[in-house]
Amino acid sequence: MAKRGDKHHSTDTHGPHGGRRKSIFKGIPVVPGIALGVVTLKFRRTQVLSDRSITKAEVDREADRLTEAVRLSKAQLLEMRVKMSKEVGELEAQIFDAHLAFLEDKKFLNNIREQIARELKPVEVVVSVIVEGYYRALSAIKDEHLRERSADLRDVGRRLLENLANLQNGGADAAAAAQANEPEAEIIFARELLPSDLATIERRHCRAVITELGSDRGHAAVMLRAMNLPSVMGLEDLAENIQDGDFIIVDGSSGTVFVNPKKDVVDSYTKTQEEFERFRTLLNAEVDLPAQTSDEHLIQLLANVSKNSEIDLAKLYNVDGIGLYRSEFHLMIGQSYPDEEEQYWIYREAVAKMEGRPVTIRTMDIGSDKKLPYVKMDENDTHVLGRRSIRLAMDLEEFQIIQLRAILRASAHGKVRLMFPFITSLEDIRLAKRLVRSARRDLELAHRKFDPNIPVGMMVEVPAAALSLDKFVREVSFFSVGTNDLTQYVCAADRNHPDVAPWYKCHNPGMLQ
Repeated sequence: MAKRGDKHHSTDTHGPHGGRRKSIFKGIPVVPGIALGVVTLKFRRTQVLSDRSITKAEVDREADRLTEAVRLSKAQLLEMRVKMSKEVGELEAQIFDAHLAFLEDKKFLNNIREQIARELKPVEVVVSVIVEGYYRALSAIKDEHLRERSADLRDVGRRLLENLANLQNGGADAAAAAQANEPEAEIIFARELLPSDLATIERRHCRAVITELGSDRGHAAVMLRAMNLPSVMGLEDLAENIQDGDFIIVDGSSGTVFVNPKKDVVDSYTKTQEEFERFRTLLNAEVDLPAQTSDEHLIQLLANVSKNSEIDLAKLYNVDGIGLYRSEFHLMIGQSYPDEEEQYWIYREAVAKMEGRPVTIRTMDIGSDKKLPYVKMDENDTHVLGRRSIRLAMDLEEFQIIQLRAILRASAHGKVRLMFPFITSLEDIRLAKRLVRSARRDLELAHRKFDPNIPVGMMVEVPAAALSLDKFVREVSFFSVGTNDLTQYVCAADRNHPDVAPWYKCHNPGMLQ
């Protein structure tokens, strides 16, 4: 909600140099929600580096400064990792493992040391040149996940430069002192937002986050979703049209940002926000009532979650269980595939949190818009009609078996149902069940406990499966209709493509039938 002192009636539409400023921006919606308030420009990366040369006698000193900056950077990243694990979640905290990996890469660090000695330049200049070179190389790669790693590298480079500057100036506490003067609540704008930036944000001091660069698939976006901060990225030219203290509205659902909007726009969004708060208050008041229709037919209320921290939120609404646990999201964060033990403890924690209520775990649904950073994927794997989901998982049989063993082991601790996505044919589900039998044999040989009667089901997302359920009913224990994918295939309209949005209709008569 806008506070009484907020400047929401501003009609200033001119830039700092008298030019007319654009006032409505459309970007990439990252986290839904509405926020109104004063914007603060943060995380500006302006650091002037000296181009002076050093003598051969100074080379060892510069190498020692690099070593100390690396030590400080590691300590800071470990502290951030602990903070994010406690406040946001362990999966999101693992993002900092990628940053630590850069600082432990001997080739990367030796390259810096060798160039200091060869070029006779200060360590700051060499770090800046090498990081920028790596950044450009990674940014030019077609693979989107490798491109996202370029932001991680730039984050590490910026941290090294900041620590080198602090070592030079003796001002290691300057950033902390600046943060102490943060306003009570603000909307944060940064040209580019890096994961370590988010670790410094106090959630209670931030209403929303907007950026000029970035995508909804990067590590910063993953963390913003976990923090549940209304967010929009990819707002082109915003930096040239926004100033500290501007009043803005962030619509994280549509990806729209209004800078110094007119009173009628402010009034409209304020009303929408108030209505949402009233609706949420009403829901909270009725959370303990039974879920039933007006003619008293009970309905089972199940939640969809992507990580264990969301289960706590779902339980606030007294759900009867987890109808869809999207297992692929914790597989997408790290730089390597999690082993059986790590996955087992994640699923076991989810089952424990539900305290006897059922948890339906969907096996990894990758491809299309969801990628594993450590698996090479071609354009066919990212197409909605390509080698995605169960089709790709079967080609990664070793990964699938590891995941199945972990899920089966978790079933020894509560009610677990196993579900396969994107099943098209009887051959698909029979192959999937063969892998389940293989995983069971592995666990039996290892004397691991699991539920021998775990229900195995499938998602109905492909028209071919939807039209032949009478055949599948003999193969599975349950069905779950994936309306998003099923709608796009029935309507022949990619749900992520704005140009065909008018044809993507879940209430199309063909869908309802």
